[in-house]
Amino acid sequence: MTDSATPASDVTPPQYAWAEHLIWMEGGEPVTSSAPVRQWPGVVLALCLTLVAMGIPMVLNAAGWTKASLVDPVLVGMLLGLVVGNTAAAARWLPGMSVTVRKILPIGIILLGARMDFFEAMRVGLPGLGLSAAVVVCSLILLLVFGRIFKIENRLALLLGVGTGICGGTAIVAIAPILSARDRDIMLGVGLVTLLGLIGMLVLPVIAGWLGLSQTQFGLVAGLTIHQTPQVIASGFAYGDEAGQVATVAKLARVCLLAPMAVILGWWVSRQPSLDGGMGGPGKAKPWYRLLPGFALGFLILAVVRSMGLLPSMHFEWSGLVGAGDVGVDFDLAKVLKKISGILLAMGMVAVGYQTRLSQAKDIGWRPIVAASAASGILAVLVILIVKLFFS
Repeated sequence: MTDSATPASDVTPPQYAWAEHLIWMEGGEPVTSSAPVRQWPGVVLALCLTLVAMGIPMVLNAAGWTKASLVDPVLVGMLLGLVVGNTAAAARWLPGMSVTVRKILPIGIILLGARMDFFEAMRVGLPGLGLSAAVVVCSLILLLVFGRIFKIENRLALLLGVGTGICGGTAIVAIAPILSARDRDIMLGVGLVTLLGLIGMLVLPVIAGWLGLSQTQFGLVAGLTIHQTPQVIASGFAYGDEAGQVATVAKLARVCLLAPMAVILGWWVSRQPSLDGGMGGPGKAKPWYRLLPGFALGFLILAVVRSMGLLPSMHFEWSGLVGAGDVGVDFDLAKVLKKISGILLAMGMVAVGYQTRLSQAKDIGWRPIVAASAASGILAVLVILIVKLFFS
């Protein structure tokens, strides 16, 4: 039942809010309503749930759990939003959650560029960079093939392919607007690649020890096959210091492919009449200057600025303060932007989870799970074989 002050045609069902906001994010007209709504309570709720999600790993770490850093606030925030958003009183907060997705999440994606360092990724050398690119391409091909076999929609298959090939849930969040992905697909993609990355983190060191992989070899395997960055670091350094360093650089090489992948997918999607049987693909190709939405272009620019070392790092020092002596403070803008990006991305995923109805999520079924698991397993086997044969 709708408010008498609001025409029925202006009322947008919550399950379609994500898709409409993507139109705004890509340069279209924003969704409007003739009835005034209070948006800030929902934004505040998203921030509060985000702080809870970010506080859980801190509490676990303070309690002495050494694996607390593997608890991803983005995933936890999405789950919290899903739980709270499916309560009886959830509708009153939906306007603020919609604003969080439409305005705050794009800023988080832009600031994600502060994590990139293209020159650092070059440390893996040309063979390592080539293998990183091959992993991304293979993951997309495998998920599209398995998507056809298991009758999975192309959008979801591409999200899983990007998450598997590049950097897990972060890549899914960044690429989702370009694909006009739905809430339930984003939720499933983030959760599934996080779970598969966790399994890989635990299983791959055992397999590597059984195969007798060297520190360098396992570093490459971990950096090229495990999905989330914290999982890569934990698995690599558990095998050895050298393995941890190689794994971190190899993972960074994959992460740096996020920007070119966004460009390529933007170009490809712009030339598809539809991705999934009439669901939202543009009718004609976009001109080159509109291949990327504004937030993705901002992400790419910030990544270049970060790679060129143009984000300032400063040291401030005060001498002779009363009762304190000399006091020094370090300020690194790149680290500050990384932290802000993490908060805003987590807020966006809280809102995505909040706007997702459990009745929709349960309809997804077992097919994406089997497809993503099979693709991850095949990728791991191929990478291990290549590394074993060609990298000493």
